[in-house]
Amino acid sequence: MRKYRVTVVTAYVPIDGHPRSEQEYDRLGRHLLDIDANVLFAKGELERCWLLAYLTQHYSSAEITCSTGDNPQKNSLPYHIVQAQKTELLEVATYADCYADVFVWIDYGIFHVPGVTAEIIEDFVRRTANEQAIAIPGCWRKDEFDYRDEWPCWRWCGGVMVVPRRYVEPFNHAMKREYARWIEATGNVSWEINTLARLERYTDLPLWWYGPCDHDQTMFTNYRATEHANGAKC
Repeated sequence: MRKYRVTVVTAYVPIDGHPRSEQEYDRLGRHLLDIDANVLFAKGELERCWLLAYLTQHYSSAEITCSTGDNPQKNSLPYHIVQAQKTELLEVATYADCYADVFVWIDYGIFHVPGVTAEIIEDFVRRTANEQAIAIPGCWRKDEFDYRDEWPCWRWCGGVMVVPRRYVEPFNHAMKREYARWIEATGNVSWEINTLARLERYTDLPLWWYGPCDHDQTMFTNYRATEHANGAKC
């Protein structure tokens, strides 16, 4: 039987004025880059992010707002632009790695999350090898929230995504279309998890919510937890 191969994808784009410094991100990121797994890492520039190029081409700065929630210093327009880059980087990874069957996005600063260890991530990555859907942890079930664009929608956690190769490109394109649709309708840019919550309403992509999770180790440990505990193959 063919052995499936998993590649972890992560990246860092510096943002001027962000509350967490570049030095702290690099300190956290080193723990992720050192896990026992195949990891692709990129350190990029804001100017190369697709959403900035899109906004610059189609809108003036006066036409665009962004959602800030209760933390406007963190939730700036550049922050939302960087968050929107995740699925683009997953697609780039499919060109850089021609052999992986599954691509796992993990935020570069994931080790600031309570309870996360290298062992937990390594076990999680091993268990994603046969994933057939786009698997993303989330806090809220479908019937547990009303969408409000001015606040993060924790239907999805956002820091972790498991995407089989065949869905990476259509997933990226669907997210871009939803960003563009929402910006045209509202003039507002919000979190990528809000974009994903809207996309879930009509996409035919196999988005699989697993949870409930919190912003802690459960984003990893709750992935197919019942099957894992029973010794079943995931």
